[in-house]
Amino acid sequence: MNERDILIVGGGIFGAAVAYELARHGLGERVLVLERLQPAAGATSRAAALLTMVRDDPGQIALARQTFRTMAELEQELGEDIGRRTVGALHAAPASHLAVLQARAEVAAAHGIASTWLDKAEALARAPWLAPESFDHAVFFPDECYVEPYLFATALLRAAIARGVRCEASEVKRVVVDTGRVWGVELADGRRRAASVIVNAAGAWANRLSVDLGLPLPMAPVRSQYWISEPAPIFPRDGAIVLLPAIRAYARPEVGALLFGIRERQPAVADARTLPADLAGFVFDPDDADGWANLAEGADELAPCFPALNTLGIAHYLTGPSNYTPDRQLVVGAAPMIAGLYVASGCNGSGISFAGGVGRLIGELIRGAAPFVDPQPSAPGRRGAFDPYAPDFLAACAAARAGKTSG
Repeated sequence: MNERDILIVGGGIFGAAVAYELARHGLGERVLVLERLQPAAGATSRAAALLTMVRDDPGQIALARQTFRTMAELEQELGEDIGRRTVGALHAAPASHLAVLQARAEVAAAHGIASTWLDKAEALARAPWLAPESFDHAVFFPDECYVEPYLFATALLRAAIARGVRCEASEVKRVVVDTGRVWGVELADGRRRAASVIVNAAGAWANRLSVDLGLPLPMAPVRSQYWISEPAPIFPRDGAIVLLPAIRAYARPEVGALLFGIRERQPAVADARTLPADLAGFVFDPDDADGWANLAEGADELAPCFPALNTLGIAHYLTGPSNYTPDRQLVVGAAPMIAGLYVASGCNGSGISFAGGVGRLIGELIRGAAPFVDPQPSAPGRRGAFDPYAPDFLAACAAARAGKTSG
């Protein structure tokens, strides 16, 4: 065993969460995080960062609940604000979608998640920008929140470093395997680092390290995007997160403005091999680099709910890759047939929500502890041998985003 025999490839939210979890259990001196740019500089810093526990899948509820516990631990440990804003989540819908809201409230109740039904006036008090005629029913989940993703990820890393974890600016070229188990990694500069455990937390780039090992990961980077309006008095800073399942839209406060996103009907998807290391200049669709065409496509549904869209300016547009899977399960767990290799990816647009749970699960698997959730649904090798760059597979991943209605 060498000095740093647990290598985490990627310093985004999942890599940071795994490092923190391992450090909490006394393994910090063995952990080295390898990040080619700055920690949390990739997709993490571009996330809308809604943290929602209300899900259709019980395992994913457990992952999200662990994230809330992790945030509370961090806040207590560091004694500082990590960017969490507990404003609650308002799910609003017309009468045609009442059953959707009822199902969400029932799932929440079954898992001990607080909720309350609001009348129209109560709902509008939490989201005064909503058009009253755009919804008939509203259910409110008071414990849901959002977070500043860069602050959250770097807080995880700082707490891990305080327990002995090291971070190094290095690009991993490939994972080296010898006789069925990991040997280490080869870096872009030609150096090699030996390791007994490797965690592939490379996010949208994870398949570039995995495919050559005979482990294609069942996910693809799909465009996630959102807009931020100009500030206006109708957007209270403590306003609620809003989810509109009938039109597959969401919104949250953003410093006196409104951050909002819509699920495009045909999301753009990329071949992971084409993604640059630095996302600053990357666009999924050169014909719509600023997202205006996509916003116009969704405006016919969004404007009746958000009338100010017709008069307010758009201050910012952000986009980035989020790994989606056709079955909407994560890609998290031990690699089959390669001892010592673990994968933490496939967030399906909810990476910030699941980060604490993913960190805990990977940490338990590495330590040989009983996992707190069943790892089988998210098993990295569950699809077997296939081509993760094939056009039909990429289309299936894009369709998974198009059909997403939760946070």
